[in-house]
Amino acid sequence: MQHLLRFGLLLWLGVLLQSSLPAQDSLRLDLEACIAYALDHNPTVQNARFDTYIAQAQVKEVMASGYPQVNGTVDLQYFPSLPTTILPGDFNPVVDPVTGETRPGDPLEVRFGFPWQSTAGIGINQLFFDGTFFIGLKGARTYEELSIRAADRTREETALAVSQAYFQALMAKEQLALIDANLLRVRKLFTETRALNEAGFAEKIDVDRLQINLTNLELEREKIDRFVVLARTLLKFQMGMPVDQPLALKGSVSELAEAPAPPLSLGDLDPTNRVEYRLLQTQERIEQYNTQRIRAGYLPSLYGFSNMQVNAQRDAFDFFDTNQKWFPIVVMGFQLNVPIFDGFRKRAQVQQSQLELRKIRNQFDQFALSMQVEVQTAYHKMQDAYNTVQATQANVELARRVYEVAEIKYREGVGSSLEINDAESQLKQAEANYLNGMYQYLMAELELQKARGEFSRYHQEE
Repeated sequence: MQHLLRFGLLLWLGVLLQSSLPAQDSLRLDLEACIAYALDHNPTVQNARFDTYIAQAQVKEVMASGYPQVNGTVDLQYFPSLPTTILPGDFNPVVDPVTGETRPGDPLEVRFGFPWQSTAGIGINQLFFDGTFFIGLKGARTYEELSIRAADRTREETALAVSQAYFQALMAKEQLALIDANLLRVRKLFTETRALNEAGFAEKIDVDRLQINLTNLELEREKIDRFVVLARTLLKFQMGMPVDQPLALKGSVSELAEAPAPPLSLGDLDPTNRVEYRLLQTQERIEQYNTQRIRAGYLPSLYGFSNMQVNAQRDAFDFFDTNQKWFPIVVMGFQLNVPIFDGFRKRAQVQQSQLELRKIRNQFDQFALSMQVEVQTAYHKMQDAYNTVQATQANVELARRVYEVAEIKYREGVGSSLEINDAESQLKQAEANYLNGMYQYLMAELELQKARGEFSRYHQEE
């Protein structure tokens, strides 16, 4: 009895704890909300943001070279054997006993100093003028801008990938809805035909044909159901969302693919809307600063320095004895470096930088042409897809009417199961073509938006 009571108590506690756990709320998002979520949570976008922070820190690193550089040093040395110094014989004169003249004697071997020696000091160095530093600082700040442009490109690519995955997930949901509608029709017809067969008003072969059709639809429904899960998982991956987070999507494909392609106008294209063009502009400025930096190397550079030290020498290790003396050493000065001849190294470096600059400028014209080609290609794809949507939508309506007529004829006994199966297959194919046309339309619309630079709205604020 005690075991039963203990088990019942544990079961009651388990149910209580389970009911007290907060359920994970399901998110219901549209496309813009999915993109906004991805721009905050996608690891690739986050790493691109970290790259901009790294670039900002690198600018501060370059700026640090222009501030005073202060270093402290402490040196402690012990000489078990002091260094020997050889003095010339002039320091050891010898008197000739015969002539009485003085002449140099043998060299003297002497040792100076104490075995324990220590030096403590502080040194200050300050840059006063160096052309390469100031130009390099401008280049470093432009490099920070380059990292921002690269982050913008990552945000655009992420927004595009999320949009494609979002539409694919909507497509899967639409396919599932269509297959469910087909299953409902075929199940109803199968049930009625089986009842007619049992009553002797329909042949067994008609039941078998509908059974085969129903089984195939159920298998196809399972495949599409798995595709729905996979498409939504891919969308969560692009968004940086946990896979186990419930997610519902707003909208439908049919609501998004019913507008015709906008009028094509190449005159209003603005290349600066494209992040690739802005990257080229930033690279051009960086290379210009690089040329200026190399040329600034011809100018002199001026540095100031100051070193203050105290030195002590002891017979024993008693440097902390305040009664013993430390001897100060102070030196201050300037260092002027004047470039004279470097074997034409800077001249060759300037030539290389100027050629790199010409290559970058050539890419501007090439990019403008490629942008027009991308816009035209995406526009025609979108136009073709829209025409396909309109045509296949009419085919769906026509195939649905054909199926309804075949179903009425079959129920009235003037039609065959082959006719209704054929009408059902045509309806299913027409619906598939319609969905595929809408998907192609949405993909072409995304290509057109990207080609026109409309994804720049997802750039980070500067």
